Amino acid sequence: MTTQTYTRTLPDKVLVIGGSRGIGRSTVVQLTAAGTRCAIGYVENEAAAKETQRLAAASGGPEPTLVRGDLGADPAGLVTAAIEALGGLGGLVTTAVPIIAGRTLGVTREDYDRVFDVQVWGLWEAVRTALPELEKVGGSVVAVSSLGANHYARYYGAIGPAKAAMENLIRYYGAELGPRGVRVNGISPSLVDNPGHGGEDIIAGVKEMQAAVAQKTPLRRLGHPDELASAIVGLLSSDFQFVTGLTIPVDGGYSLLA
Repeated sequence: MTTQTYTRTLPDKVLVIGGSRGIGRSTVVQLTAAGTRCAIGYVENEAAAKETQRLAAASGGPEPTLVRGDLGADPAGLVTAAIEALGGLGGLVTTAVPIIAGRTLGVTREDYDRVFDVQVWGLWEAVRTALPELEKVGGSVVAVSSLGANHYARYYGAIGPAKAAMENLIRYYGAELGPRGVRVNGISPSLVDNPGHGGEDIIAGVKEMQAAVAQKTPLRRLGHPDELASAIVGLLSSDFQFVTGLTIPVDGGYSLLA
């Protein structure tokens, strides 16, 4: 009996939208350390994007390039700029989310439009724009959703419905792009131990909420951006080459009890 040797592979060129901090930053650092050339997609915080670039380059991998653009306003332009900067594209990751907190009756139509533009229409057009390049290499897409897509969170009045639509788009893209050799998946974290990301300074009582979620989580803590990033990198890799159209909970078991 012949034993085959398996070698893990990753896309050699990946755009990480929302790569300037948090889960996106950790993803860029891990991909770069593995030898992947990354483009860091960011909206306006150039200092944070440059810090991600510095941290990633310190791993010894290829220094990432910076690509400024708004997934909600011009996803095609953002993806096209990344393709030009990298000379192609084998992977697309989006961790971007506008921090708009409020209950369903408290958010505005403008809030809904902004969140859906980033989470749904932005992903829809970004994938369509990247598809010719992804098809060439059997590429992969990973989007970050949230447990708020399927469970009620009182501050997720706009984001929760948008994340739910995102997850359904992932299913449809998985079914339709699979025959073209492109995989599309998502991850769904619970609350993340991510100080300074933005939400904790506008969501009332978030620290108490984090403590309660950590206590309820079977692993008795919140996830760390590095742990979420490792799941993203795994889904991009050949380790998950027979998985598409799924959004996988990466939440320490919280969704088992939610």
